[in-house]
Amino acid sequence: MIMSNNKDISSESACAGTSVTSQYSRWQTFILRLRHLYTSIQRSLRDLQNAKGPKKIDIFGRVVLLIPALASIIVIVLILAFLWYESVPIFTSPEGGQGIIIQPTSDPQRNIYGIAVFIIGSLICTTLAIILAVPTGIGAAIYLSEFAPPAIRRVFRTIFEMMAAIPSIVYGLWAFVILVPWIRNVFVPFVQSNPLTAWIPLFQGETNGLSMLAGGIILAVMLLPTVVTISNDAMNSVPMSYREASFALGATRAETARRVVLNTALPGVGAAVVLALGRSVGETMAVLMVTGNSLQIPYTLLDPGYVMTSIIANQLGYVFVFPLWRSALFAVALILMLMSVLFTTAAKLMIRWGMKTRGEV
Repeated sequence: MIMSNNKDISSESACAGTSVTSQYSRWQTFILRLRHLYTSIQRSLRDLQNAKGPKKIDIFGRVVLLIPALASIIVIVLILAFLWYESVPIFTSPEGGQGIIIQPTSDPQRNIYGIAVFIIGSLICTTLAIILAVPTGIGAAIYLSEFAPPAIRRVFRTIFEMMAAIPSIVYGLWAFVILVPWIRNVFVPFVQSNPLTAWIPLFQGETNGLSMLAGGIILAVMLLPTVVTISNDAMNSVPMSYREASFALGATRAETARRVVLNTALPGVGAAVVLALGRSVGETMAVLMVTGNSLQIPYTLLDPGYVMTSIIANQLGYVFVFPLWRSALFAVALILMLMSVLFTTAAKLMIRWGMKTRGEV
């Protein structure tokens, strides 16, 4: 018995030692990278001081371009650190804790600070927007790249670029005045009386038009320019020789567009989708105006709901005198920031994976 206890203690000690060694090696690698960066900056400054003529201009340009690159990294780290610092009170308080992430009830008046309702609302709106915008956007990009005449292509590209420049508040006003009444008076009676759609649970219940469906549709409209323009640029970058080789093998234009052009441009298309997803999660005003802002989990697309950006915009102005309430809103912002970082990282990895599979890395 004593020997078995000794073995357990020794195994636990070995595991603890391995964990400490692993953490030490990570810190050592991180410190080495920082030291390498510091050495590179020192070398560049020294070369800049000793260089003359065009070489000095070249080194100066590299140093100047390095500054905004480092500044962007520092800004992101500082924002995450600030959000974490402001979120610590709610995560460490007895009224809050880490459980608020999965707590479905939010009632600060009773010291209940659940934020799951906002996360679910954002995910529903974002998922619906992606389902509507991605197939439409990729189809439009294929048409513009492979089938549209040059004159039509220029007109449509101009329209999509103008759509990207429209402020979100304008989209929100249009959705509130046009889309919400259309959902209430036309769409809902049609789907609930049509035998083909009346059985679908997502379209059950009554609604005044302010719903997750309205938020998802307006987000899809706002995402279309991003999906179309980035996907179209990726398809236009596919060499013409790929298309000519496909035609030489007897493929039609549709087969070439689907199997050659779209497959080759898939990393860029995937990046467009992920970046659109990140934008949809962070959209505020348009969604705020049409989702109903109800503190309940939506079970159908016709139910009102609350998204993360909307709760921050609505409440942050008057909760500064309530420390835990304020900290809960910063916790929502922290989760929103982490989601955006994850989406951007996923886009980068997707592009790199696509280039690697094609031998470009």
